[in-house]
Amino acid sequence: MSALSELLSTVNGGRLSARAVARAAREQGHSLNHDTAARYLRGDHGRPDEATLVALAEVLDVSLAQLRAAAGLPSELTDPYVPPAEASRLTRRQRLAVDELIRAMLDPGAAATARPSGTVDTADTADRDDLSPRRERRTTPRDKQASRLAPGDRAARHGDPEPPSD
Repeated sequence: MSALSELLSTVNGGRLSARAVARAAREQGHSLNHDTAARYLRGDHGRPDEATLVALAEVLDVSLAQLRAAAGLPSELTDPYVPPAEASRLTRRQRLAVDELIRAMLDPGAAATARPSGTVDTADTADRDDLSPRRERRTTPRDKQASRLAPGDRAARHGDPEPPSD
């Protein structure tokens, strides 16, 4: 059993079932499934998300800091992060970038997979901490044709200087 589950079981003291915990959480405005509550109470859970911890803290009347500490998460600050006043000058795109940066700092593995609208960032992979392989550029039929031509006979592509005319 995890330290978090032990704390939850101790605080609950057997007074609330998983269904009762989930029902109380929903009554307080949280979306906690009874199956999720059961997994946390019996110790069969993964890494907790913030919404689950907040719901459990309110229903079982235990501090969020205690739950985070038991889960092995930072527990010294439990209020949501509020950016400085200057952040109001950021564009929508910049705000999305800051949000993604925060997510990456919290879970580096998930940041690479949770990009909006299916975009893939291949230019900045050298700065990432993970060791995932870089994407290699696919060769196109045009590349293959250019490689078969003699060096002076290849056709110019956009951005390439034209070969000198004799």
